[in-house]
Amino acid sequence: MVQEDSYHTGNNLNVGKQIADVDTPVLYVDLDALDHNIALMARRASEAQVRWRPHVKASKAPDLAKRIIAHGANGITCAKLGEAEAFVAAGVTDILIANEIVGSTKIVRLVNLAKRTDRLCVAVDDAGNISELSRAFAGAELTLDVLVDINIGANRCGVTPESAPMLAKQVLESPGLYFRGLMGYEGHAVGISDLEEKEAVSEAAANIFAEARRAVEASGIDIDIMSGGGTGNYWFNLALQTANELQAGGGVLLDRTYQEKMKVPDHRQSLFIQAQVISTAVAGRAVADMGWKGSGMHTGLPKAVSPLGVEVVSLSAEHTILALDDGVALAHGDRITMVPSYSDSTILLHRELFAVRQGIVEEVWPISAAGALQ
Repeated sequence: MVQEDSYHTGNNLNVGKQIADVDTPVLYVDLDALDHNIALMARRASEAQVRWRPHVKASKAPDLAKRIIAHGANGITCAKLGEAEAFVAAGVTDILIANEIVGSTKIVRLVNLAKRTDRLCVAVDDAGNISELSRAFAGAELTLDVLVDINIGANRCGVTPESAPMLAKQVLESPGLYFRGLMGYEGHAVGISDLEEKEAVSEAAANIFAEARRAVEASGIDIDIMSGGGTGNYWFNLALQTANELQAGGGVLLDRTYQEKMKVPDHRQSLFIQAQVISTAVAGRAVADMGWKGSGMHTGLPKAVSPLGVEVVSLSAEHTILALDDGVALAHGDRITMVPSYSDSTILLHRELFAVRQGIVEEVWPISAAGALQ
C-alpha cells in the first residue's frame, strides 16, 4: 500500500514531525548548518567581488537552489540540460549549463528551454558546435549566451588559450549567439588533500585562465564573465582574483569528501542519512535498512555519527553493516545517523530531501532533477 504522505501526493504529512519519526532510510539537511554554509560562501564571494553561481549537480533540488539564490547567489550552474529543464520547470530561470550541448536532439530542447528562461548560457569548445547553436537560435529568433570553455589543466573539455580568440570571434559573429566570456574548471585541483599542493595547482590553473583572457582581449574582444571554481578549492579561487564568477556549490551540503579529503575550511556538515536497525543477530554487529542504493560509495563509505561506538564497515545493495564497540548494544528500530561520503553520488538516489531544524521537519524538498542524465 502506498503511504498517503508519499511525495507522489504533493501533500507531505511529514512536515512537523521529528526526523526520528520519519520512515527510513531518510535523507535530510540540517538547516542551521546549511544556512551557515550558504552565508559563508555568499559572504566570501561578495568580499572578493565575485558573482556566485553555485553548481546544483549535487543537490538536484530546486527548493534548495531558491534558498541559495534568496541568500545572495546570482542564478545557478547545472551540469546537464535535463537538470536545467527540471530547475526551470520549478521556477529557477537564470542558468548556466557548464557543459557543451551537442547534437540536434539536445539543441532543439535547448531552444525550447531558452523560451522559458530569463538567462541561459552554455559552454562551447568547438567551431562546428558553435555553428549548430547559431543556426538553431537564429532560426528561432532567440539569443543564447555562450562561454568559450578553456582547458586549464583538467584535460576534460576546453581549448587552449591560443585557440580561444578564434572561437570567441566566431561566437561574436554568429547570429543567435552572444559572447559572454570564458569558462575554466580546475577539477584536477579540487580533490587534492595537501593544501600547499592544492594552492599551487590552483594558481597554475588560474594563470592558464588569465592567459586565455589576455589572448582574447588582445584580439579586440571584451570579456564580461570568467566563470569557474569548485568547492574543493573555492577559497583559493577567490583569492587568486582571476575568475569573477564562482561555480562552487556542493559545499553548502558538506559531506565527508569535502571535509576530510578536500579540506574545505569553516563549513559545517549539513547532509545526513538516517537508517534504522533491522537485525542484531550477529554478535558485535548490527544491520541497518540502507545500502548503496541509498548512499553513494564511490569515494568511500558513509560515517556513523550517532550513536557513538558504531562504525560502518560495508554496504550491500539494501543493508548497512555496522560494527559495534565493546559495551555498545543496539536494538531493532534504533536510529543510526550517518554523513554520506559524497553528496553528488548520494542525493540522486533519493526523491525527497528533508529540511530539518533542531530535529523537526520544516519542509520536504522534491529532488526533481534526480535521474536527469540527458
